[in-house]
Amino acid sequence: MNEPHSHDVWICDFSDAEDRADFARLMAEFAAEPVSASPHLGVSHFEAVAADLARRAGTLVLLAARAESESTEGVLIAFEGYSSFARGPLFNIHDVHVSASARGAGLGSAMVETLAELGREHGHKKITLEVSATNTGAIRLYRRLGFSGLENLPVTAPAGVTYFATKKL
Repeated sequence: MNEPHSHDVWICDFSDAEDRADFARLMAEFAAEPVSASPHLGVSHFEAVAADLARRAGTLVLLAARAESESTEGVLIAFEGYSSFARGPLFNIHDVHVSASARGAGLGSAMVETLAELGREHGHKKITLEVSATNTGAIRLYRRLGFSGLENLPVTAPAGVTYFATKKL
């Protein structure tokens, strides 16, 4: 089956000025989204976050773009953890954002699938995440990618509710 879009997904190199700038720009975009409601966290805040993450062990940041695009359009932040029940490492997705102009092109799927591939290559047992109940687009994405814990959700959820989801690798 041919993919309708071609994507580039790569590990963010915080020592590269362009990757660092793209990370900060995309995270500031994400912070300004209604689901994040943190527009006061601008690019300079996320430039400092990039410096922090560059020094933090167990951090994996992916960047993504449609092949035809001239700019980076997606970011995923994951942290390595450990599952005592699965007895092995896991990735916890902390943030996923795709620029509004690139939504629906499969970048979110490509980043999560790349994370899963990297996890399997390194013996990770699962991926976990939390998603805001109001982030219906992300919930649809995670369901489509096989995450459990998002079944039979109420049609409307009170503000502030977060769901936990997991995907076995």
